[in-house]
Amino acid sequence: MKILSVPYQNLETASPSLVPVNLINEEPWSGSEVLSCQAGFSLSHFGQGICLTYTVTEAFLNAKKRRINGAVHRDNCVEFFLGFENEKEYYNFEFNCLGSIKGAFGEGRNRRKFLPPQLLKPVQDNMGISIENHGEQIKWVLTIVLPVSTFLFHQIKSFSGLTCSANFAKCGDDLPNPHFLSWAKIISVTPNFHQPASFGKLIFESNDAAL
Repeated sequence: MKILSVPYQNLETASPSLVPVNLINEEPWSGSEVLSCQAGFSLSHFGQGICLTYTVTEAFLNAKKRRINGAVHRDNCVEFFLGFENEKEYYNFEFNCLGSIKGAFGEGRNRRKFLPPQLLKPVQDNMGISIENHGEQIKWVLTIVLPVSTFLFHQIKSFSGLTCSANFAKCGDDLPNPHFLSWAKIISVTPNFHQPASFGKLIFESNDAAL
């Protein structure tokens, strides 16, 4: 099982550059030893929420601005899965490179409840987005802040000291080269990120100021 220690950073002074980048490089369904794209994430918390930055380099951009809880997985998309304690239910968040967002909670792939748009809109409005053209490759960076209020079905006061299960993914179902990569290795015959048994572990650093 992959285990990641999540550092504490004050939200006002937080800097993704000070947090290690973790590779999203498990791609068991491609049939190739060469990764379809380069993707990674950095993660920190400020007690009352999570700061998450994705950095992706790939050959194609094919995305559109979608309504909240739309089909962002069809685009240049990154995903975040988070579960608390040993519960069967977990949260999943999906973001495309233009900042469109989808969020849900439930058990398994087919038993999910969308999070309310009014809860996700502030997250969407506060995203940081950068897209750069590097010759034959395009680099995009997406920075997201998820406050504790986003995790609607749990009464969380602080992430400080918590241990959670999680996975991080990169996909693009409708891209010229569809691909499915994850941080923690997934055991599945076909692409399916909704595999909590394959999630890794996040250990959130304690901070007295956040308690």
